[in-house]
Amino acid sequence: MIAPNPFTPQSGWEPRIFGGRDREREEFKKLLKEAVSSRPNHLVLLGEWGVGKTSLLKQYRKLVQEAGWSSSFCAISRFTERDTTKDGINLICQEMLLGFPKLDEISSGLSEKERRLQPQVQLTKFLLKLWKLIKTDLAVVFLDDSQNLLPISNTIDILRAVLSKEEVLKDTNYLFVLSSTPQGWKLFLNKHDPVGRFFRKRQEIVNLTQDELLTLLEKTLKNTGVIFEENVKRKVFEYTNGHPYEVQLISSHLYELQIEGKVTKEVWETALNNTLKELGRDFFLSLFSKASEREKDLIKILIEKNIPMGISDFRTAVTFERRIKKFPIENIKNFLYRLQDKGIIVRLSDGRFDISDRMFKEFIKRWQTI
Repeated sequence: MIAPNPFTPQSGWEPRIFGGRDREREEFKKLLKEAVSSRPNHLVLLGEWGVGKTSLLKQYRKLVQEAGWSSSFCAISRFTERDTTKDGINLICQEMLLGFPKLDEISSGLSEKERRLQPQVQLTKFLLKLWKLIKTDLAVVFLDDSQNLLPISNTIDILRAVLSKEEVLKDTNYLFVLSSTPQGWKLFLNKHDPVGRFFRKRQEIVNLTQDELLTLLEKTLKNTGVIFEENVKRKVFEYTNGHPYEVQLISSHLYELQIEGKVTKEVWETALNNTLKELGRDFFLSLFSKASEREKDLIKILIEKNIPMGISDFRTAVTFERRIKKFPIENIKNFLYRLQDKGIIVRLSDGRFDISDRMFKEFIKRWQTI
């Protein structure tokens, strides 16, 4: 009997089996002990899209609950320039009310009069009032996708200012854990320098190692009646480089193509194309469309060469190896830096440029045909 598909590529869903991150979880356990014995050291979790920030935060919440303390998970929705800082503070307050248990004594947290206060005063009163109700030694608040607050970035600076207040430090014990993309956090720091000095504790979440990925596949497939051939497992790592979301997505498509409980190399191309279609729809097409036509010319050169390239390499390719009409060679450097700022390419330590995500490379190669 073949079990239902055990892979969970949907964004925000917890994987059936959580793989890796042992070092990060041990660090978080120490952070919790320090928060109770001395004072909280607020944490920022940094990682690119799909690397598993939300899943790891949920693992952290389980650790908090296992230790017997209170926690609240706040998913930050996307804000726009039309929104205000007060909107951001209100969302955080409302999400905290929904997250903490046994808050039947209040329905809104603050009175209408208190809601009309300035955001910094409002949040201060809210945290003080809430602390008296939750009755715990430690309250951990997870703010997931904090980069969505960028249009109202002052929200994070207000949070910093409130958590620094003497009465909050003296009378409460909140530990805030924020997740953000690295670029989003960098923009916060550019706008509000004190934020970086306050949220000093950081964890950078990267892809799974090959051993972690193979262990994850083995545990996820256990008792399903399905096996992946070894060469298929190797291809999963080669193409995803351990990127958790991409691993879940392509593994899900591979699982659906099993025949008599076996997934063989013969189904790889079909699974890969199906995966690239979804990645294109969900992320890659939007990312690629940020590039101008001239920038796309440079991306295509990088894809064709399939090796990291320096600025002089691009100049040579444009001038001698590729016929691109009236390409402004003097602007190549600017085009490359713009692509880097847009998150499409990365600049390596030796100054060369590359596309770090093989799946993104494959998408660009095939996107007009898949």
